[in-house]
Amino acid sequence: MTNAIRTSFTIIITIIAFAYGMSILLTKKINDLNYIDSGIELYYLTGVESQITKTAWYNILLSGQNIIRKENETYIVINSEQGLTVAALSSDIILSTLLAPINIIILLLLIMAVSWIVNIRVQTRNESYTLKLLNTQASDLLKSLNLATSSTAKQPHIEQLRVNYDALSTHITNYTKESEISIFQDKLTHLLDRHAYIEHLAKQLRIAERQKYRCALLFIDLDGFKQVNDSFGHSFGDEILIQVASRLSSIMRHHKLSNLSPTSQLDQNLARLGGDEFSIFIDLKECKNRALDVAQNVLHEIERDFVLGNKLIKISASIGIAVYPDSAATPQSLLQMADVAMYRAKTDGRGIFKVYSPDMGKKIRRYHYLLDEMRLAIASENFHLSFQPIVDVDDCAIDYFEALVRWEHPKEGLISPEEFIPIAEESNIILELGDWIMLESCRQMSAWYNAGMRKVKISVNISGVQLKHCNIYDWVMDKLSKTGLPAHALMLEITESTFIEASNKIIQTLEQLRAEGITIAIDDFGTGFSSLSTLADLPIDVIKLDRLFVSQAKDNAKYHKIMHSVSELGAKLGLKVVAEGVEDVKQFELVKSMGINSIQGYLISHPESSLNVGHKVLQDNLNFISATGRGVWNIQK
Repeated sequence: MTNAIRTSFTIIITIIAFAYGMSILLTKKINDLNYIDSGIELYYLTGVESQITKTAWYNILLSGQNIIRKENETYIVINSEQGLTVAALSSDIILSTLLAPINIIILLLLIMAVSWIVNIRVQTRNESYTLKLLNTQASDLLKSLNLATSSTAKQPHIEQLRVNYDALSTHITNYTKESEISIFQDKLTHLLDRHAYIEHLAKQLRIAERQKYRCALLFIDLDGFKQVNDSFGHSFGDEILIQVASRLSSIMRHHKLSNLSPTSQLDQNLARLGGDEFSIFIDLKECKNRALDVAQNVLHEIERDFVLGNKLIKISASIGIAVYPDSAATPQSLLQMADVAMYRAKTDGRGIFKVYSPDMGKKIRRYHYLLDEMRLAIASENFHLSFQPIVDVDDCAIDYFEALVRWEHPKEGLISPEEFIPIAEESNIILELGDWIMLESCRQMSAWYNAGMRKVKISVNISGVQLKHCNIYDWVMDKLSKTGLPAHALMLEITESTFIEASNKIIQTLEQLRAEGITIAIDDFGTGFSSLSTLADLPIDVIKLDRLFVSQAKDNAKYHKIMHSVSELGAKLGLKVVAEGVEDVKQFELVKSMGINSIQGYLISHPESSLNVGHKVLQDNLNFISATGRGVWNIQK
């Protein structure tokens, strides 16, 4: 309403101003008629002096003029002297004044001015409405987001909009930061996660390529972290990872390596890749040995005690370093090469760092090659079993056969189990391969059992991976059921180190298998964390003394005494002791003199195919087998 009044008032003022202007021009026109013939008809009147009057005050256009009203016409007095009055019709003078070029221009300008003013008023009104609408929408949006605003209805619309805009802008900035943190941050350690780290690496490597400088990548893996989780629980493990992240962040600040994201404020040069793996990105513009200094600092910081409640925990780290562009040119390849170097550091002793070199790549390529070939070998049944006899030292009667898996590669020939078994365990292919080994071993032993070897066992090696991922009791009993092999004809060999790491649940499962009649043997005894409690507490029936003791006992008195002690201890605890790696007659006689029950090694036999075992045992010893339920393995001394 106020705007309408202002507009009307402006128009009225403009009309009045125009009327006054016309009045001035009209007066000039009348004065000019005394001297100039303008084409306006003049009237000469006599005896009309008494009729001359002044125009009314409200007649702005004819203000100050003398007029005569006669016969419904209004005349403007031009001049009046000596009874003669010169006049002209007011309409003629007004029309002539209006049609003057100057008046038309003025009129058009006035019309344009009025239109402009009106347009401004309309535009102002529309803008005011728009501002009000925007404020309403902004206020509704702020309310929906549960955000407070300091704007009030008494403030001008533009001020309200500014306040609401500031509130929304602050919220959007905070939301963007929180979203980026939520997407790119590792939830446990609050470091950058793997995906965002690789994106950052790609950007940094592009910059390094343009500016021609070298970069380095540290791949950090904690040593002994699994033991922390297994011993103290995952909550302790998580706290270790949090403290490691804090120490690495301090190292980044100390070496001025931090590269904070402008939005999330996360350090983009430090990331947790997953599990107990971390990575640091370093540019080498200032110093080519900077990565080595940082790696040494990381090793030192990780080796410091970790305080968890009332416990002090010690771990270390192995670090692999890859350099751009020497080692690789892409983020994924650079990480992979640093990973390869880190594994070399673990292999060479742990708690150290290694810089990637091409010869390290050969090992990882070999690893992946064998991994792929192993999958194909399982699918195409390229694996086969060999059987090595373990015999009694007195009469060479067979106690059991150890089933050993062999891989005959179509191109490379025989590949050593020492090479492919660790790969199978690390990749969990051992689960599928081990399933085939167990089934095939039980099937073969079932055939020998039915042929008369009813007191001979088949021994199958069980991996720690199988113990962890399988329900061993159900798995073993299922294989026995499928092949018809009695439980007492099966023995499971588990390495000493695997026994030490086994959970209580696994130990209980092994006890169940022993209750069914299955024999449990501890393999490679003496090479792990050997302890008398191992023999006292664990469910074992057989001790397999590692070949190291047999090879050293003849020349090393300490090994000789240890072997003798283990033999006596086994006898007292009612455990069968088997000596592995007997390769010559002197070792045979030495082992026998110590009272060890059974032996295994190349002196007795190399691993043989099932066909050769059948020829050597079944065909030549049928009478002995039928009488004793055991075969005899003749030794060629």
